[in-house]
Amino acid sequence: MAINEKINVMNIKSFDLRVKDIDTSARIVQGYFASFGYKDSDGDIIEKGAFAKTIMENGIQGKNRIKHLYNHWDTVGVLQELKEDDFGLFFSSKIGTHTLGNDVLAMYNDGIITEHSIGFKTIKEDKDHSTETNIIKELMLWEGSSLDKWGANERTPVLKSKEEAKVWLQKNIERYDILTKALNNRTNYTDETYQNFAVQVQYLKSIFMQTLDFFEPSTDTQEKTEPLIVEKGADWHKILNNLKP
Repeated sequence: MAINEKINVMNIKSFDLRVKDIDTSARIVQGYFASFGYKDSDGDIIEKGAFAKTIMENGIQGKNRIKHLYNHWDTVGVLQELKEDDFGLFFSSKIGTHTLGNDVLAMYNDGIITEHSIGFKTIKEDKDHSTETNIIKELMLWEGSSLDKWGANERTPVLKSKEEAKVWLQKNIERYDILTKALNNRTNYTDETYQNFAVQVQYLKSIFMQTLDFFEPSTDTQEKTEPLIVEKGADWHKILNNLKP
């Protein structure tokens, strides 16, 4: 996905990376905006060292032009630390005391924000045609974002097998439960954020209904006897049918 003017000036890439630490009293959140060595659905791999120059020039010790945003739009915090380590692009940010900052801090604490994303421009990359891979060696980083929705790769799941459906459902039924609990607690967030949660819940319910075909009884004997049980012991079929209108 790209934000376009005459040319692509900023690319957006999302990562399912949970936070490393939350200090609610100090309003500090630590985690990763990106990881190294992972080939995403675009065929890109970010190489360690790709952020080194942009951090030096535009990071905290440089021009301090790299922002911590919410959903690639609103400023939500001030970066206290930004660096590469062996895993990826580590950040530490002090969340603002404005209304959105309060909501975002609560969303981190409640486990609603589970993904991060970066807005960047590719400067140098190598192409491995044998594996159809783009190895990003240098980029210009504009911002790191906290996402309360889904990264680009999670918005349109393509479930090709029962096992893929189970993995996707495991992750997103847990998210559905978290969002539902947040909606039942009308004290932590602003009305706008609650409306946002409600939209996400309805979206998840619609996607859940589309996965029911994976769990309907099959005419095949082996499929009929396969237990539709997940690791935590939940019955998928019962859970999904309970979500029906």
